[in-house]
Amino acid sequence: MPDVYDPAPLTADSLAAWRAEVSAALHTVTCGFEEKYGYGPGENAIHPPEAADLVAAGRLAAESAAFAELALYYGEIGAVHMSDVGNAYFLHSGARALVERIPLPEAGGTAPAVLIGSDGGGILYAVGADGAVWRSRRASEEAEFDRITNGLAEFLDLLRRSVHRFHETGQPGFV
Repeated sequence: MPDVYDPAPLTADSLAAWRAEVSAALHTVTCGFEEKYGYGPGENAIHPPEAADLVAAGRLAAESAAFAELALYYGEIGAVHMSDVGNAYFLHSGARALVERIPLPEAGGTAPAVLIGSDGGGILYAVGADGAVWRSRRASEEAEFDRITNGLAEFLDLLRRSVHRFHETGQPGFV
């Protein structure tokens, strides 16, 4: 068995399938949530892209081939809120991500990394100039970052699996 994850490339169809599956799973997480945890759920939704997100997707695509998956993603999906999955996960809209950039020397290249989101504790997620997804070691843009996936498709799969894991076991996610 290979020790490297090799996901199918992202496509508009695969992103639509991801959105449908994760939306359904988020719905199951929130059903009965208040009875189980003693307080009501927060926002758990995958939003469609807005016009500004589509503009951002085009700019990212033109900027670097490393951001091709990210551009495709923002052409299909807007902000993502998973307030009640593990420690929470939040993926920024394309418009926000386009302007939230940081230097990420760990990823190589000259293009600044794109901050794509965070968890509920402020840990940051970024797509680097290498196309990989990186996670901060602490809740700061100045923190060191570790590579957690080779690309956005693998990261999205970890989020998908995190929602299912949380629903089934109550344990936090994989990212």
